[in-house]
Amino acid sequence: MRSYFSMLTITTALVVAPVGITLAHGGGSMPSGGSSPAGTVTSTQRSGDDAAKSAYNSGVKSIKKARDYDADAAKASTPEKIAKAHEKAQKSYHEALESFIDAVGVQPKMYQAWNYLGFANRHLGNYEDALTAYAKALEINPAYPEAVEYRGEAYLGLNQIEEAKGAYMALFRDSRPLADELMVAMHRWADARRQDAQGLSTADVEAFAKWMDERAGIAGQTASLAIGAAQPWSQGPR
Repeated sequence: MRSYFSMLTITTALVVAPVGITLAHGGGSMPSGGSSPAGTVTSTQRSGDDAAKSAYNSGVKSIKKARDYDADAAKASTPEKIAKAHEKAQKSYHEALESFIDAVGVQPKMYQAWNYLGFANRHLGNYEDALTAYAKALEINPAYPEAVEYRGEAYLGLNQIEEAKGAYMALFRDSRPLADELMVAMHRWADARRQDAQGLSTADVEAFAKWMDERAGIAGQTASLAIGAAQPWSQGPR
């Protein structure tokens, strides 16, 4: 498997046309064709843009296949079926990784591809590589909460509790639905570490669980306040 770190050493500067879309969390494809006014990009640049979008879309399809196989593994009835579905999922994540490497190789400023490059690496257990890719996505587009949430899950994979907390707090401020998603992942992490601490102390795991309970309480209170504050407006004219 190729390493995407080689993509970071590309010396050819590309003038990249804006992608022009916002992806939903965890999915979405790039439209074909360019959106720039005529004469602002060369045919070579437009060809590269299309190639990057094609690679990106191929990667998204592989991610969807991998997630479907993950779902199959979760509901499989025997260890053999679980193993077979997991193997298929890992193969699809590898295929996605290759596609996203191609995409950022052609269009290094495609932050969505960097984000999914991190996603594929994270699901392959390459957490450090995933963090590097998420950092690149956020360097290009700091206002990209999906990468913050995914990075928070990568921090959990490395048992970097304080960094995961920081990701949650940033999302709590800027994107509450994604903060809720990260909180779900945090609870899964705590349950897994209670079974296999992976070098953490029981006290560390339980302290984190206590912090999660406190944050859940705060989230519930602030949600109620937001609903209450909005109520007079939601009633409409009488």
